[in-house]
Amino acid sequence: MKNNVSALGRIDEKSGRPKFLQVADRIRELIDGKQLQIGDRLPSVNQIIKHFSISRDTAVKAYKRLKDIGIIESSPNKAYFVSNTFLHDKLKHVLLLTDSNTPYKEQIYYGIIDNLPKDFYIDVISHNDNFEILKMVYETFRAKGNCVYFLIIPTASQSLETKYFQFINPGNILFLDRPVPGVPHPAIFQDFSNGFYTALTTESQILKKYKHIIFLTKHFTNQLIEMMKTSLMRFADSAQIPFSHQHTLFSEKEIQNKIEPKEGELYIILDDILLIETIKSCKNRNLEIGNQIGIIIINDGPFYDQLPTTISVLSTDFYQMGAKAAAFVTDGLVENKLIPTKLIVRESL
Repeated sequence: MKNNVSALGRIDEKSGRPKFLQVADRIRELIDGKQLQIGDRLPSVNQIIKHFSISRDTAVKAYKRLKDIGIIESSPNKAYFVSNTFLHDKLKHVLLLTDSNTPYKEQIYYGIIDNLPKDFYIDVISHNDNFEILKMVYETFRAKGNCVYFLIIPTASQSLETKYFQFINPGNILFLDRPVPGVPHPAIFQDFSNGFYTALTTESQILKKYKHIIFLTKHFTNQLIEMMKTSLMRFADSAQIPFSHQHTLFSEKEIQNKIEPKEGELYIILDDILLIETIKSCKNRNLEIGNQIGIIIINDGPFYDQLPTTISVLSTDFYQMGAKAAAFVTDGLVENKLIPTKLIVRESL
């Protein structure tokens, strides 16, 4: 930054977090993001006051906070400078904040740890698609002072992330699986809008034999599911194959009523339980998977290629996503990176 005050970014006037802590956060973010190094001089109190439109007391309290936690000092002429860029233990902590605990999300973790040096430690926590939990965990780890990077899978809607993270300076935050619009932080992501369409179109010669495409999901929807549905419908329209979306509860009666496979149908499924029930329904109806009926599961997992009839998957490479995230941590990768979606054809087609 080299005393470039504009790089400090902004504070959120509507936030319940005290302004002096927000100012301290903005400076910490530049230090954690390696835009400020040990020995670099910080803006004067007057510059802080002018940039953030805050009182002198607020500016002084912000610098006192940073001095108290041991990352800045002041010289006899009252100039502030960076004195420490890392706190507490010798391990460099990285927070991986996921939206769910699933086998394919574990591949992101493996891609990260396989490509990080041994002096990094990964903390993995799930926010269960709840922004308030996401925010609480982020702020808790941020306050500890020893978490150097934050790798975050946002909630499905992403709207609250936009409002919150737009005020946080870039450098040590990376979004995974999907980007967050309107924020200064990069993302390594898959394309829910076009990825499914492109992957299916690549294998259209195999898929054109089906008479009906059925998108099978749980009995709820969100923005991501709707994006998947739109992409699948687009392919079905281009291939001139009828399309329907079926969603079901997990009760045995509901599943039996909803999952009634017929010859010539292609099931594209978003849940492992629904996959198992679809396989059972095919068996009960003497339908041969891969010959009389097709099945594709969304998002690859560890056992789909181990079943008696191996299951085709429509998936991005989550391990590669994790490896790219590791490069962000070690090399400062900052540009957005799209990981393409592919259809892996197995015996179920």
